[in-house]
Amino acid sequence: MDLGHAAAKSTLGAFLVSGNARAGVAKDAARGFELARQAFAQGIKAALYTVADCYLAGEGVEKDAAHAVSLLRQAVMQGGAKSAKAMVSLAMCYDLGEGVEADTVQAALWCQRAVTGGAPGAIDMLSVTLQCEFCGATPAHLLCGRCRKVRYCGAVCQRAHWTRTGESDPHKGRCRRAADSGASTSAGA
Repeated sequence: MDLGHAAAKSTLGAFLVSGNARAGVAKDAARGFELARQAFAQGIKAALYTVADCYLAGEGVEKDAAHAVSLLRQAVMQGGAKSAKAMVSLAMCYDLGEGVEADTVQAALWCQRAVTGGAPGAIDMLSVTLQCEFCGATPAHLLCGRCRKVRYCGAVCQRAHWTRTGESDPHKGRCRRAADSGASTSAGA
């Protein structure tokens, strides 16, 4: 492969990040990250997904989930072959609270976009993002009225999760903090 060619750098970079036995490429995440970064700088849009994925996983570069989320959003905006994969990654970030505050509504929205974008496996993930936060039933269509970030299958589960004893941080505490931070952000705007 000609390492001066940007598309070749992008492909080899992606292979090196995780290793690719079929292509005979051993894992070298640091080198893969650098090649993908160079390929993106040379105009290869698909390489941005590889760079973002490296930041998200801490592969070949220091983990920085917040920066990864920013790069994933850019990858979605620019479109292209890796756009749907970036949507799946964003859904996972919102679902797990990686680089962003956990938000099941945003996770479900990004997952739905990924399904529409043709991402394989996104349909399976969608059912997980639509689960009740308390009992795990799907689909859960009721949103917490205060923070609008958590889903429930009904009012019974919402009340139970709000006041659950024995949990170090029931939804009541998280929800109030989210509402308070939202109010202070709005007041400063």
